[in-house]
Amino acid sequence: MSDSHFPNDAEKREQLSREFRELSDDFNKFSEECAFLCDAFAAIGREPECITPPTSEGIGHVSFRLKCQVIDYRDKIDELRECWKALNQQA
Repeated sequence: MSDSHFPNDAEKREQLSREFRELSDDFNKFSEECAFLCDAFAAIGREPECITPPTSEGIGHVSFRLKCQVIDYRDKIDELRECWKALNQQA
């Protein structure tokens, strides 16, 4: 079997760099969404009479989605960190 099937350290570093850039771009978009939602939640809080059952349900749904997305980003960051750590220990 040839070594061409196994990426070398430079290829691994490039792949990890690409994954990090993609994750960073995704997180920036997510951060913008969060800022928008925080402003929306603040506006709703200033007018509590507009919090109808559907609004409350929507807030709960969005909050759960945000929580899951934050956990997913944390897991992806931890995974990339471990990959970098393993790659640097090999060097």
